[in-house]
Amino acid sequence: MHATLHITTIRRSGGRSAPGASAYRSGSVVKDSSRSVVACAAYRSGERMKDERYNRTHDYSMKHHVLHAEIIAPEGAPEWMTNREELWNRVEAGEKRKDAQLAKEILLILPRNLDAEQQKQVVREFIGENLTPRGLVADFAIHSPDASDGEKNPHAHIMFTLRPVQGDGFGKKQTGYYDLDGKKFLYDAHNSYESVLNRVSEQADSDIRFDLRSLKSKGIQREPQPKIGPKVTHLEKRGYETEWGKQVRQVMHRNYAQTAYASHSLTHQITYHSSRALDAVRDDIAYQYYEAAYGDNNHKDFYGNDEREHERGGFER
Repeated sequence: MHATLHITTIRRSGGRSAPGASAYRSGSVVKDSSRSVVACAAYRSGERMKDERYNRTHDYSMKHHVLHAEIIAPEGAPEWMTNREELWNRVEAGEKRKDAQLAKEILLILPRNLDAEQQKQVVREFIGENLTPRGLVADFAIHSPDASDGEKNPHAHIMFTLRPVQGDGFGKKQTGYYDLDGKKFLYDAHNSYESVLNRVSEQADSDIRFDLRSLKSKGIQREPQPKIGPKVTHLEKRGYETEWGKQVRQVMHRNYAQTAYASHSLTHQITYHSSRALDAVRDDIAYQYYEAAYGDNNHKDFYGNDEREHERGGFER
């Protein structure tokens, strides 16, 4: 059962913003020059929101695969922080740099063995273990679009503030190598997500358990396989060959070839050791037969003189 976690940063510059990237992958058209955290929040939640900084309205209320959207704030946070439009407009207004980091986003790929309520429980418990204890406000939405295999692709977008709640506003940013940008935060988030998934899966009476370690950590010699994405899937179903699809298939073929080679090598080893074991059994049967038929002193002449004795290291009498 597939499940994983990715963390990205939402900033004013440095590439396409979150709604623009999502629109590109889905094949829709979105004018997205602002790189606004308000636009990101509107897209994730599937809502209509006014962006005060850029004086424009982002309307994603027609998105059909948004199953649930919710804001979780730390205990004691002011009430306005649970208002999505006001929350992200204040975050946007509070950052003055043109290349400012505005928020971070965690993408949780949710397993299909859990129903909608259990998936919500997973996300809430994950936030309760990793974000609200730091004083951060988390805004999450669960999406369930169609996957390339014809099933659903449930996942959760968790946007969260970089500054903790302090009084009626926000405090100092928790960015940097030893904080939200560090390897320890990523490592702890992975471990927490794995723990929450297994706990909720066990509560759901499911036998499925999750191991979110990397392929290398598991000792699996396989190249990580990128996702082909809905837009590329749609284009290739219509007969167009895309460069991204070609690269994904190349990774798939290399993994298939490596798996086939490993399987062939294992089969060869099993066959070799099996034949050696059969030879040993056959020799033992022949030895016992000649010893019983011709006696202890004569069986060597029929068996090949001292060759067997040499192979065994001498007979014990």
